[in-house]
Amino acid sequence: MSRKNGRSGASLALVAFLCCAAPVARAGETTQITTDLTVENDYDSNVLYQEHNPHGSAVTIVRPEIHIDNHGTLGHANFDAWLSDHTFWSQSELDGTDRGVGGDVDRTIFPRLSIFGNGSYQRIAPHSEIRGPETVTIVNQPGQPGEPVISPGQLIEGAVPTADVGQGQAGFRYLLTPLSKLSISGGPYSINYIGTTAAHSGLRDRDGYFADLTLDRTLSANDGLSFSVDANTTNFSDVVIGNAPIQNPIDPHSIPISSGATESDLLSFSVGWNRTWNELWTTSLSVGGRRLESSTTGAFEPTTRIAPNPGSGQVSAFTDFVKTDTDAVGPGWIGGLSVQRLFARGVLAASYSRETRSTSSVSASNVDVDVVSLTYKWRLAEYVTFTTTGGYEHYQSADKFPQFAPATYVPGSFNPITGPVYL
Repeated sequence: MSRKNGRSGASLALVAFLCCAAPVARAGETTQITTDLTVENDYDSNVLYQEHNPHGSAVTIVRPEIHIDNHGTLGHANFDAWLSDHTFWSQSELDGTDRGVGGDVDRTIFPRLSIFGNGSYQRIAPHSEIRGPETVTIVNQPGQPGEPVISPGQLIEGAVPTADVGQGQAGFRYLLTPLSKLSISGGPYSINYIGTTAAHSGLRDRDGYFADLTLDRTLSANDGLSFSVDANTTNFSDVVIGNAPIQNPIDPHSIPISSGATESDLLSFSVGWNRTWNELWTTSLSVGGRRLESSTTGAFEPTTRIAPNPGSGQVSAFTDFVKTDTDAVGPGWIGGLSVQRLFARGVLAASYSRETRSTSSVSASNVDVDVVSLTYKWRLAEYVTFTTTGGYEHYQSADKFPQFAPATYVPGSFNPITGPVYL
């Protein structure tokens, strides 16, 4: 536990160091401190994520924030801190307050070379609802954070106890030609669940590292190409998920069952094309593939054994558990398509994407996620904007592990020479 928390702190320390290293007083630079208060009201038709008898509830979110921004001719440095209180009208046990700090820096060192970094640390209150995916969008930043984290105000999917979430990223950007640039970045991440066990939450801690290489090429005023390669390594903790009774007629007992320690290595590449057709229409297309390797050591597999009944001369079948190691490698595809249409006082955007994410679930450490979304923003007045968004996400396990299940002993089939018969 302490090792993962240490990495979370190191993520934030990285950003603090980069921000301190950047000069805060240069000609043409300005520093601004702003505060925001966001009040949001949503309705979730199934806050408890139940397959049968779903329970919906309206939820009110109150989120105060403070921002410190430094901008100049050579780049910028930002720091943010926020609280997000969520109150459920019909499910008061889901109420809680999230909090977090984060920041990013982008500074030009030489005419062609820039450095950048970002990081965040968040303490997420316990809750059971499904609201937002664990994704983060960093505007005007090159590359991707690699490991998704929670955006302010969003909640981790699924039934989640108190969690510490930390991530950091550092990299550089080099202008190869006036029309081409290369970006390389990477960093650590960590999700640590507090005050519970996997037997009650179905979750386990995870931490790891990521790296990203992106090459962007401007073809014309309307077209741009990009090529990216991403690598991601995630380590999942080994936790006890419960005790299993061993129905051995000679020695009945129970043993603790472990999920095993899992390591997932994800390597992906993608090619993207951005096109501005005219002043009203913009499209973005990306296509790529990924290679996922997941290995688990020390997991318990149920098996069926037989043993003689004391004093009866008969044999009975019972369930036993043995430690098992698994390894699976599988390809897949990733990518997405987005279309945007501008109007006189608004913008309409539709998108589809496919990606592979790591999760903290005991039963599936990686999932393929298909996301469809539709958003419309309407500017009612100079300081008033109305936004409506709809979306659908589909999750499917990306781990190709065999399904463990005990065999069934055929009664009366035991033979001292051939042994028992199982189905």
